Amino acid sequence: MATSSFNQYFSGYEILGELGRGNARVLKARNRITGDLVAIKHFSFNTDAETLQRFQRESEIMTSIQHRHIVSIIDVQLNSELPYLVMELIEGGDLRSLIKEQGTLDIEQTTRLARQMTEALEAIHAKNIVHRDIKPENIMFRRLPSGDLHFFLTDFGIAKLREQSNTVTGSSMLTFEYASPEQFTQSRLVSLPTDFYSLGVVIYECITGRVPFEYEEGDLRAHIHRVIADPVTPFPIPSNRFLPTAIQELMKGLLAKSPQNRICNPDQIRKLLDLAAVENSHTVSPAQLRSRQHTAIAPKKIKAKQNYLQPIAVVVLITLMLVGLGFWFTAGGGDSIASFYNNTSEPDTENLSSIRHDTILRPHGKRSVRNMSYPSNDQPTTDFTAVNDETAIPLENGLYFEDFSHSDDSIWERDSDADRDMGIETGKYFIRGRKGGYSYEFTPKFGVDIRRDFSVSVNATWQEGNPETGFGINYCANIEQEVYFVFYITAGGYYQVAEFLNGEWKNIVDWTKSSNIHTGKNLNTLSIVKQGDFIHYYINDQLEKTLPFIPAFGSGFGLRVDGAQTVAFDQFIVKNDQ
Repeated sequence: MATSSFNQYFSGYEILGELGRGNARVLKARNRITGDLVAIKHFSFNTDAETLQRFQRESEIMTSIQHRHIVSIIDVQLNSELPYLVMELIEGGDLRSLIKEQGTLDIEQTTRLARQMTEALEAIHAKNIVHRDIKPENIMFRRLPSGDLHFFLTDFGIAKLREQSNTVTGSSMLTFEYASPEQFTQSRLVSLPTDFYSLGVVIYECITGRVPFEYEEGDLRAHIHRVIADPVTPFPIPSNRFLPTAIQELMKGLLAKSPQNRICNPDQIRKLLDLAAVENSHTVSPAQLRSRQHTAIAPKKIKAKQNYLQPIAVVVLITLMLVGLGFWFTAGGGDSIASFYNNTSEPDTENLSSIRHDTILRPHGKRSVRNMSYPSNDQPTTDFTAVNDETAIPLENGLYFEDFSHSDDSIWERDSDADRDMGIETGKYFIRGRKGGYSYEFTPKFGVDIRRDFSVSVNATWQEGNPETGFGINYCANIEQEVYFVFYITAGGYYQVAEFLNGEWKNIVDWTKSSNIHTGKNLNTLSIVKQGDFIHYYINDQLEKTLPFIPAFGSGFGLRVDGAQTVAFDQFIVKNDQ
């Protein structure tokens, strides 16, 4: 039948986790042949033609540029059912995470970032490409063995060639706080200076921890007015922190309202960054001075004169360089300004098989479990057949796909009480159980013809809690009649297949150790594939078990978590042969 596992949409790669998401989703993956770690950027199923066109343009642009400060493209698969790019993995993260961690960047880090991003912009502008979306989320970093940061520009999703003057970026595609004045007022005339304005906003944020003009939700008109007309607020930096005058001059040039008055010559920018580095290396902060007043031995008078004259000479030198640079600007010299199961032994099936789930239905999918272990290997028997329900969720072209990107219009239950939380957060469906004696689930009904072949797949990441208890997929369920099958794993490396029928749990496959499970807080892909008279169970795309297909209880497919633990689910896929 058709592809059943989310991993299998990316042939040759094993998905290890999520790196981030915006207009597209970025995954961490491993090449199954070479073992190399990569990043995969993909859109959803049935992506509209305009988005795919941008995706194709991005791949063409990034493939055409090979530069040490631009993320490299490794593979392009735009004709697959789930179009994607394979890119170089930048392990450090993005600039947004760095700012969040540190609050601000010091002058040395900021000048390094500005210099490297200037090189990246110089490379793309040489090919007449305008990025149009420079922001911390699109700047990655790698920490070198020396401790220095190496920055990379990425995400050319709304970039354009300069000659594509008819290409307009709608306001929905802009990141308002980093957009230049002309992107709001003259989007058809956006050109190279736009990228330098956005770089100026990024530098400002690195130094101050905030952007020059903050956007408030629902206040776009006022925000546009501020960007177009209001002067940039002077740098709100702590009194004990030094800001080189060259950086201040650079910011005035980069954040100029008019593109014609904006610094967009890389050589000019580099000269100002050189001056800033000189200033920074010869400056002692007020905090350091106060510290030295308490600890330093008073120098001899002659040395005091030397120490007094040295910073004056530096200031005079810098002033002369700035004056000369200003003369060069005005003279036309350039452009204008876990634990329990972490062993390899087999489980104690004798003890495990001696206890059974004794379950009582509770409201909203919450069940009290008196005994948290599992029964003997009695084979289930049932007369239930396929359930067709007009209220079932339809499958479009035999497919239901949920990446939990949008919580407002999702069918997935959001509920919270003293015992559990369930709902969509940060692009994942979280089930948080707080009590060890409960099991939590949400299982919608789908328009699946269970007489035909079908599959269900989900990514699951254990977050915290008891690693000994199960989590996984409810399938072929009739929740109204309280009958269903379960495919479980644990964070400690065990899996189980069971059924709940007539108020009792019965094992189909007792708890078994599996080397295919990624233990601990690692992503696992669970897949169930029904083909003909057999049903196959996969863990991380590796076949774990094949069994005869037992007549189904119903067309319910969902997610389940036992006990006091938190699990994040993602990429829930249901397929049915047409």
